[in-house]
Amino acid sequence: MKLCLIQQHPVDEQRIPAAILRWVILHDRLRRRGHEVLSIGPNTRWCFETRDFRGATQYLVPGPGTGLKSLDMLAFALLLVPTILRVRRRERPEAWFVDELFVAFGLLALRLRHPREAVLYDVMGVHYHQVRKHNQSPWRHLPLAWTYGLLEHLTLWASTLVSTVNETHRELLERWTSRPVRVVRDAAEFEEQEPADVPQKAPGEIWLTFVGKISNRRLDDLFQILPGLLAEEPRLRFVVLGNGPFFKRYVDWTARLSLADRVHFADFVPHAQLPAWLRHSDITYSDDWSDIGFPMKVFEYMALERAILVEDTPAVREVMRDGENCLLYHGLDGLRSGILRLASDPELRTRLGRTAGEEARRLHGWESRLDQFEALFREARQRAGGSQ
Repeated sequence: MKLCLIQQHPVDEQRIPAAILRWVILHDRLRRRGHEVLSIGPNTRWCFETRDFRGATQYLVPGPGTGLKSLDMLAFALLLVPTILRVRRRERPEAWFVDELFVAFGLLALRLRHPREAVLYDVMGVHYHQVRKHNQSPWRHLPLAWTYGLLEHLTLWASTLVSTVNETHRELLERWTSRPVRVVRDAAEFEEQEPADVPQKAPGEIWLTFVGKISNRRLDDLFQILPGLLAEEPRLRFVVLGNGPFFKRYVDWTARLSLADRVHFADFVPHAQLPAWLRHSDITYSDDWSDIGFPMKVFEYMALERAILVEDTPAVREVMRDGENCLLYHGLDGLRSGILRLASDPELRTRLGRTAGEEARRLHGWESRLDQFEALFREARQRAGGSQ
């Protein structure tokens, strides 16, 4: 099958963030299965050109390359329209794959010009809900929510078939669209593992580790309880693997608390180096970045058989079970008590990690997810009127 995958973010192959890891894995593994894959991505120059991307052709949408996300995204959204029509004329892909909102105008043009195109829209997060959760100011919240809501509805209308990462998303999206919505969860495997410069772990030390983008004040809850937590459990050390707009906030907060000897910031860690870091971790932790989302990092924690503490939401409970493959927590008191419980009970940590690892291998590997995506591409083509 000839497939075109669209990505609105620049892809630095040395620093692939979790937000586009699913897209990159899908790109690579579809090629490995014998599909002809090409892609569309943003350029940093005002010209239409192509490049070799991970062994396949990528068409680049002209752009200013200012580094200002809002300006670059606006240029991409508008100039994707002629780019996607040009790629369609040159390449005639049998199906298209998109997973973000700033493709809306290009996808709309494709649908109006070529109504029988097969388009699979993979919804990683419902942006309206992310805005609602993280933006306290209505003056900032409402314009973003309206903008994201408009783009979401346009993208849904222009799609043939919709996939998403959990049942909670599916139930919401089915209220917005008549398109079929299928659930294809995230997964985690570590095919390649690279050595990493991991700090020496002292005998008896217990590492609490967070992996992910440092954004949206997502570590505020933990930092509020951190001084008391570290005082009550002197063996505990907090390790942060990731970067983002709030990285400096927490570095400065650590300095104000005089906890630099108990908190380690590793900055961005390449995916292949996560096993080297996490094998030293006794407790892995995640908040929930969206009130209806599921943190992809939890599948990585599972695959590496770590004891997991994760914020309790309906979407998280679709996969995680308190006391069986993780501990779930509510609020500051729940976060504190969960960390202390895991720190004091090595047998519980081992049992939770072993169960999570077995489930990851049995239920949450990428090969089974690729089977699902291949079936969805065939279904999209059939619904669009093409051959299977």
